[in-house]
Amino acid sequence: MKRKIQASHIALVLGASVGTFSTQVLANDAGLYDAPIPADKSLVRFLNVKLKNGVSLDFSGQKFDVDPVALSNYRLIANGSYKISDDASSTEAKLEPGKFYTVAVGADGAGQKGIVVIPDKEVENPSKSALSFYNFSTKPANLSLLLNGDSKVLFKDLAPAGMASKELPVIDIGLAVSEGDRKVTELEKVSLTAKDRQNVVVVETPNGPAGFLAATGIDR
Repeated sequence: MKRKIQASHIALVLGASVGTFSTQVLANDAGLYDAPIPADKSLVRFLNVKLKNGVSLDFSGQKFDVDPVALSNYRLIANGSYKISDDASSTEAKLEPGKFYTVAVGADGAGQKGIVVIPDKEVENPSKSALSFYNFSTKPANLSLLLNGDSKVLFKDLAPAGMASKELPVIDIGLAVSEGDRKVTELEKVSLTAKDRQNVVVVETPNGPAGFLAATGIDR
């Protein structure tokens, strides 16, 4: 069964006012954790920093194609230690049983080194949702929650190549991404549910930072 992700492109060009949105359908299904995770498997997804076609990763001889989207579904990969490489760089990582990882490929900004392996935070309370924020632009970024005209910063000054995540109540809420005190874009309504856990990814493009909203998905 293949889960899909609903991804909304967010225009985050610095200096611009609230951005426009184009929607790109990546996936959709009923539930994420609908079967036990095998004891000999880890869950890995890919973050394509450059949004490039033709990207692949080698996990110690096992090849994986990376789609030209900001964030893929998770896939099951055998536990163990790997050398992860592409045509330009490599790193080493140990994948532990039942753990979640995001592997970013194409990172080249401050504090970034080609391939970055990020251990993802698991949701401890299954009745709650989660919001994760990945910053692969060249400057620190903020993510704020918007509700009934009020704004609250959830993640402040997230460094390049950084990730932050937080469990949240099930709610429909707005999101705003900013750099310093300057708001560069916002989404009026995002549904956070126990089945649809959301991710915001910021990457650098030739036109400036661009962001993507994607619900967590898993391929089985």
